[in-house]
Amino acid sequence: MYYYFAQFHPDEEHPEIYNVSFPDLPGCFTFGSGLNDAMTQAMDALTGYLEVEMERGEKIPSPSDMETAKARAEAENRELDIPPHEGVLYLLVPADPKPEPFVRLNISMQPRLVAMIDRRARECGMTRSGLLAAAAREYMARDSAL
Repeated sequence: MYYYFAQFHPDEEHPEIYNVSFPDLPGCFTFGSGLNDAMTQAMDALTGYLEVEMERGEKIPSPSDMETAKARAEAENRELDIPPHEGVLYLLVPADPKPEPFVRLNISMQPRLVAMIDRRARECGMTRSGLLAAAAREYMARDSAL
C-alpha cells in the first residue's frame, strides 16, 4: 500500500469541484465533484500512475511529509499563477496498485548460508523467498540513502 499527500484545490468558479494534484508525482492529477468524489478520483489516479510507472520500470519517488508536499504544491501554484485559496486541503491518499508477477530465480549459495536463511525465515514466519526479498528491499533502501 502506498500513501501520498495530495492538494485538493477548490475551483475558483465552481467551488464544489476540487482539482487534485500530487506534489511528489509530476503529471498525476485529477478532479472530482465534492470532496468524496475528489478523494475517489485521487485514489484511482494515484493507483493508475503507480501501476504505469512500475510497468515502465521507473523508480517510484518516496512520498514526502505533509509540510514538504504542501511547500512543493504552493511553489508550483505560484509558478502557474494560481492564487492561494483558503479552502485548499492537503490529504493523504492511499493506493494499492496491482502486485507485480513473481519472477522465478535460480541462485547459488553455500549450503551453510541456505540453512541459516531457512532457520531465520522460520523464526520470522516467512518463506525463504520472502526473507530474501525483504533483505534485498532493506539493503536497497539503505544503499539509496548513501
